[in-house]
Amino acid sequence: MILALLQHEAEKAAEGHGGGHEGGGHHAPHSIFTKLWESVSHTSLGHWYGFDHPELGQFWFDAIGFSLIGAILLIVLASTATKQYNRVPRGIQNVFEWAVGFLRGLVQGFIPGPQADRYLPYLGSLFLFIFTLNMLGVIPAFRSPTMTLSTTAALGLTTIIMVQGYAIRDTGLWPYLKHYTAGTAFPLMLLMIPVEIIGELAKPMSLSLRLFGNIFGEDNVIEQLMGLGAGAWIPVQIPMLLLALFTSFLQAFIFTTLSTIYIASKVVHEGGHDDDHGHGHGEEHHDEKHAHGAHH
Repeated sequence: MILALLQHEAEKAAEGHGGGHEGGGHHAPHSIFTKLWESVSHTSLGHWYGFDHPELGQFWFDAIGFSLIGAILLIVLASTATKQYNRVPRGIQNVFEWAVGFLRGLVQGFIPGPQADRYLPYLGSLFLFIFTLNMLGVIPAFRSPTMTLSTTAALGLTTIIMVQGYAIRDTGLWPYLKHYTAGTAFPLMLLMIPVEIIGELAKPMSLSLRLFGNIFGEDNVIEQLMGLGAGAWIPVQIPMLLLALFTSFLQAFIFTTLSTIYIASKVVHEGGHDDDHGHGHGEEHHDEKHAHGAHH
């Protein structure tokens, strides 16, 4: 239902800009998967997955193919970086250690203390995966899977499901359910529960549409610039490609930051920092009583 709503909103937005779908009113440009898509699109498998759609079929097929390339690339690089640890990191190991340090600092900015490391594996993987998918669009004959709403919706829904799972795991089921009442009593809670649920459903929509809109617009501008300079063999798309290097990082950073904020809103105030804070006060009070008794 959420995915259908996201698709409907994207189609409405595209209609306002000359197109009625993710492709912006035109067929997908040639990619390394075009020939494979043409051979698969008219099969029963292609019909089942919608790859035979006259305009969106190749976009969806490319999104799956390039997402697999991104995932395999990250797995190979991570395996290479961790195959042999060096006291003084070099090469790819140095890059991954820098990335881990950067991402740990990002998460700890919203979830203080060692509790942040409990969410770092997912959030770090999320950032690296989105950044890699965004960067694929810079390579000729490649395409960013994040320019399709089906990919960004999957990322948004997965993130929100993980947020709910973390909240239940770290705060307990009852505090998690109580959160939807916003601390109100009956009968006001009957009004607050639907409001809170709508707010939760809006989060994957916000994450998905933001990432989709930015990468879709960026890749379409690059495509149009390539078409303008093709006749005169002038690479007018080069400045936009350089900008894409920055926006690929920026969009992955924004998506990960918002995901971290969503997790922090569930676990920090209810089961994280406040509990640690209260525990610290209890130990301090106990130490004061012990010191007072020793004095007497």
